[in-house]
Amino acid sequence: MKLRLAILGTLCVAAGLSACGDPVELKATAPTTTDTLTVYALAGTPPSFPSALAIPSRQAVRVDGFGGFDVAFDINGAGQAVLYPLNLVVTIPGGGRAVGLQKVPGAFDDVAAAPRNGYVKDSVLVVLPGEVVAIEAQHNGQGDVCGFQLSPFVYAKITIDRIDLAVRTLTFRLVTSLNCGFRSFAPGIPTS
Repeated sequence: MKLRLAILGTLCVAAGLSACGDPVELKATAPTTTDTLTVYALAGTPPSFPSALAIPSRQAVRVDGFGGFDVAFDINGAGQAVLYPLNLVVTIPGGGRAVGLQKVPGAFDDVAAAPRNGYVKDSVLVVLPGEVVAIEAQHNGQGDVCGFQLSPFVYAKITIDRIDLAVRTLTFRLVTSLNCGFRSFAPGIPTS
């Protein structure tokens, strides 16, 4: 009798889970967003000015020792944009979060999804206006965006539209999905 009850209970649980779809399948809930932001260069501007991008809030933020950003921006002597992943700017106890960058061929609007691999986490990236950069940012810490998700990463793409050498600012477009693990940059709620 106990065996029959155990089998019946197992079948009920299996039927309930299959009726709801795959219980471990990632489901996106937030739409992909597009923003235009302006940041100041790390060097040659006051430290209180925003010189970094925080992907979860889609905002230009100042660089601080707490690592509340993903990518910091600077302008080199040749007037080119220089992007720094988080761990090259600040040292966070416990290792911090992994943030990777990579150039992606093609026009900004034509890059439909973030690459699956090839992100560089340990060096700067020099970028010319119009080049596309994909960002893979780990956000699975306590209280973080992906804290309870199966994938710890959010993805974004940016392109530098303008570098103003006189005031040392960089203006860029940003497309991101705050759905952990989803790489699609298509408008709406991503499916992949």
